[in-house]
Amino acid sequence: MLQSLAISQPYALVFDFGDPLSAQLQLLRIVKRQYPSVPILMITESHSEELAVWAFRARVWNYLVKPVTLREFQANLRQLIKMALGRAVSNARRVERPSAILPVSYAPPAAQTQAAAMQQIIDHIRRDHTARVSIAKLARACRMSRFSFSRLFRRTFGCSCRDYVMRLRIETACKLLQEPDASVTGVAASAGFTDASYFARMFRRRMGQSPKEYALLTMTMAHQT
Repeated sequence: MLQSLAISQPYALVFDFGDPLSAQLQLLRIVKRQYPSVPILMITESHSEELAVWAFRARVWNYLVKPVTLREFQANLRQLIKMALGRAVSNARRVERPSAILPVSYAPPAAQTQAAAMQQIIDHIRRDHTARVSIAKLARACRMSRFSFSRLFRRTFGCSCRDYVMRLRIETACKLLQEPDASVTGVAASAGFTDASYFARMFRRRMGQSPKEYALLTMTMAHQT
């Protein structure tokens, strides 16, 4: 596979897994390390929070769990095409070399203790990401200083806690924008943003288009299917 990639120089890659094996995840990580500018769409039948966190930390461009609707798949392909053509540049999805550890289920025993502890934090954040997330409060819950917590979070997941929360809020906003008659202001509030204009800026930065453009695109695709 690596040899064929060197010849073809793809603009994007799709990894379609059933229940991914450790070797398959290692291959994805190697590909991303050797081709850091190539966005990777990861699709899997086996879903777990730890696998989603691993994909995020490995700098997978997007992570989808089967069954995937045709509309959602088309929206992802459309965005990849726009990125390949250079029309959408996202600062939040800027290329970084991955340093992801394998998920707990796929990792050697020595790596499991710390990953399991941080998994509890991720579960809490994913459950409450549309509310106000206090890093100081999370740190106290772990009996850590805010500095130590932030450093451990970044070392474990490859991003800051605030970046992770922002990604979750944008993902939530994308789902809400697919609803008929969704308003940008209403979606912003439901996704955890107190300022609609700030939400619009963050959405464009991460998705390469405005919330209204995204909503129109998904509505158009829905009518075509």
